[in-house]
Order: sequence, then structure tokens, then C-alpha cells
Amino acid sequence: MKKFSYVYIDILFCWIMLLSFFIPSVISEYNNVLTGAFIVDCLLTLNAIFICYFWLNGTKDIIYVLYYYLNRKNLYGYSKKIGRSRLKNATKKVLLIYCTCDDFEGSSLKKCLKQSYENVETVILDDSKDKKYKNLIDVFAKEYNIRVVRRRNRKGFKAGNINHYLRNKRNYDYFVILDSDEIIPKNFVKQCLKYFEHLDNVGIVQCTHIATRNSTPFMKMFHIGVNSHWQTYQTVKHHNGFMSLLGHGAMVSRECYEATNGLPEVVAEDLCFSIEARNKGYYVAFAPNIICQEEYPIDYLAFKKRHSKWTQGNFEFMKKYTKKILTADMTWYEKLDIFLFTYNLPLTALFSLYIIINIVLFPSLGYDLHYPGWLLIPTIMFFFAPMINDFISWYTKIKKAEFIRYMFLTFMLYGSMLYQSIKASFLALIGKKAVFIVTPKTTSRVNLKNAIKANFEEIIFAIAIAMISLFFKNSILPVILIILPSLSSVYLTIYSNRKKTKTKRINNHKHYRRIINFR
Repeated sequence: MKKFSYVYIDILFCWIMLLSFFIPSVISEYNNVLTGAFIVDCLLTLNAIFICYFWLNGTKDIIYVLYYYLNRKNLYGYSKKIGRSRLKNATKKVLLIYCTCDDFEGSSLKKCLKQSYENVETVILDDSKDKKYKNLIDVFAKEYNIRVVRRRNRKGFKAGNINHYLRNKRNYDYFVILDSDEIIPKNFVKQCLKYFEHLDNVGIVQCTHIATRNSTPFMKMFHIGVNSHWQTYQTVKHHNGFMSLLGHGAMVSRECYEATNGLPEVVAEDLCFSIEARNKGYYVAFAPNIICQEEYPIDYLAFKKRHSKWTQGNFEFMKKYTKKILTADMTWYEKLDIFLFTYNLPLTALFSLYIIINIVLFPSLGYDLHYPGWLLIPTIMFFFAPMINDFISWYTKIKKAEFIRYMFLTFMLYGSMLYQSIKASFLALIGKKAVFIVTPKTTSRVNLKNAIKANFEEIIFAIAIAMISLFFKNSILPVILIILPSLSSVYLTIYSNRKKTKTKRINNHKHYRRIINFR
């Protein structure tokens, strides 16, 4: 596999150009500080570092997306060529590994079994404790003659479950990781094997996903973000960044698995395994022409639990793998890609430090920042940069009223996760171990009282931020974009109570069909 640095060269060039205008303003602020005001100097430095990091992430988001849409046809060239080729060797043994823990969807697994490739064996790795799910799995396994493997403990989470089965096993060539809600196409195995034949040093093939089976208004509203995100970011990463295994809908070679001594038994096992594989000389290839189906979180509370798991997992990854990344045998831009994408989620908690510096500490010390007004332009632009991909993808694809509603609620949805990011990061800092949280697959009607109770911490967080801003700045405007999303958690929780939404029209649009029928 060949990777190229020009995307990250462009990102750094644009970022440095912006800093060339910003740094003089920082120097001017230092000159305004009275001699000996060491604390203010330190706070100015921290404030400037945060702004620089925030701008770098925003620059990355914008250039990534623009590069994709300007070079879309060329970026898909490799996958089209591979997809149209013939499989040279159809004798390889492939295992379909279905991982589950108190969560089983027999209808999904049944569709996965219908592979056009013959030499496939399926196994269910069941970590369930609930007898209801154990019985469902046993009945299904008996009907379709599938082996079920259970272990005495749940050590190592999902990775431990897979390692328990695969360690010391040699009678296979590749294995496929399936989550409980996964549906892979009939040609999944055959198409994945082509990538291993045509690309050098590939140890993992990660396929793209769309969100389907949207049974609640919450899923129907937000699932389209999945459909646009995978194609854009992972396609660019394949060529110009660090492409990672993303947990499911992927095929792994036995050679790669054995070279890394198995999957690291941590919460973010997919990312950590990708680092280990890259250190051993194996790449992760992205297959945009192999389209799998997953389910979007069924409601807001399920989404919040998943976000908490991701934050915990990424923080654990930071602590255990930062040194490995710095010393890894990979390109500088792959390392930078890992830093910007993976470290971004837990480092969101630093935003709380930025708030404290600007709203509490500077006013308490009697210091008033004098940054020029033009700095607000890139800051606001980068604040909304993570949404640019959705904006370009769906602006002309759905009705304007639906588009505006989707963009507004998406901003509220992800903005409301700030408290969870801060909480999870703080708990990790004081030593709490990361826990693999299974995203709930069932939902029920939630009344206003229970919605408030479920989001009580977010409400208190919003009120506290508002009170602090009022006390020190005499206004809540500096933190209004934090307060509103946090309070919206109540509305988002009861959103799935709605019986009808107009967003279902998105599912039938030609853009959605274009993604599904990609060749």
C-alpha cells in the first residue's frame, strides 16, 4: 500500500499561515502583562496552546472534507479496480466470528451466513450472562448448525472473547469480526479476499457501513451522519492518513493476528490492534465498495452510553499507546493523523480548562484579553468544522426544512456530549479503569420527569456554567453554545417518543441509494 503526505502538508501549511497572524497578537498580550505577573503569563500560554490545537483540528476537518469532494473519483479508483477483478484463490478458509454479550439479533446473523464464497465457517462467541439471550443463541445455533463458544469469565472484553477462541487455532486463513447488529453483503468474503490479493502488506480490510433498520425517530433523524461519515473520512485515511480497524465489518489475516500476539485486551481493542499491526508492517485497507449495515443507537441514552465508552477507551489508549506511537515505525503524517482523530475526544475535556481560564481566572486576576476581533472568524468557523461533511453531503439531497432541522439537532446532540467527555476524562485521570459498555438495543417511552432525571448531571453542568459566567462576565453569551446543547439533552431523550417524522424520506433519496449501490 502506498500512502501520501500532501493532505497533511496542506493542513499544516494552512494552520501555520493562520498562526502567523495569531502569534503577533499573543506576543502583544505578553507585552501588556505587568512585569512579574507569572501566573498571567502561564495562563496566556495555556490559552494560546488551546487555540492553536483547536485551530489545527478545525483545519484538519475542513481540508479532509474538501480534499475528498474535490478528488472523489480518483480516490475510488483502487476499489473499483479490485472490485471488478477475479478472485485468484478461492481455497482460503474464512471464519465468521459473531461476538455478542447479552445482545443477539438472529435475523442479522442469518443474512450474514448467506455468503457466495464456500469455504466459510461461522462461530458465535457468547459472553452473555442473561439466560434469555443464551437460549436464543442456542436455538439459533442448533437450527443453523453453528458452534457456540462460551468462556468462564469476561476478561479482556470483546478482544478477550476473540483471543480466547483464536489463540492456538491454526486451521483458518482469515477471520471476520461481526457485531450483533452487523449485516454483511453476500459477496463480503469474496470481495475482501481480493483486497488481500491486490494490495501489499495488508493485514486488515475494513469495509464501509451505512445505518439501516431505523425503528425510532431518533435513529431516523441522525442515522444519515453515518452514511456520509464513513465514505468521506475513511477513504481519505486509506490514502493519506492512518486507517484503523473500526471494530466490526472487517476481515483480518491470521498472519497479522499472530504477528501481533492477538488483540490487545482493552476497551479500544480495534484501534490498539491497528497500531500493533502497523508496527509489524501490516496496513489496514479501506473497502468502500463493500457496504455493510449497522444500527444507529436506538435513542439518546444509548448514544450517550456509547459516547462514554468511546471516551474511556480513547483515554485508556492515550495512556497506554502514546509512547508506542511516538516510537512506531510509521510515517509522521500517520502519527499526526492518530493524534488529531483519536486524542480529540478525550482532550475535549480540556475545553473546561479553557472556559475556566477565560471566564474565571482572567477576570479574577483583573486581566482583560485584547485579542483582535478577527480571531472570532476562524474560531467560529472551526467550531462548526466537524459538521462541514454533513453540510456538503446533504444540503442538496434533502428538503431545506429537514436539512436545517437535522443540522441544528446534530449540533445539539454532539454539543450535549461535552459533559460526558469531561466526566469520563476526569474519572480516567483519577485512575478509574475503562469499561466496555454494550450499547443498548431496546428503548421505551420516557416521560419528562425521567428525562430530566436521566440528564440531571448535564442540567446541573449547564446551570453551573451559566452562573459562573454571570458572576464573572455579567452575561451567559460567552458560554451559550455550551449551555443550550447541555439543556437540549432532555428534549433529545424524549425525541424517540415522537410517532412520526418526515426524515424517513431521506432513506429513499437517490443519494442514499447511490451509497448502497456503489460499484
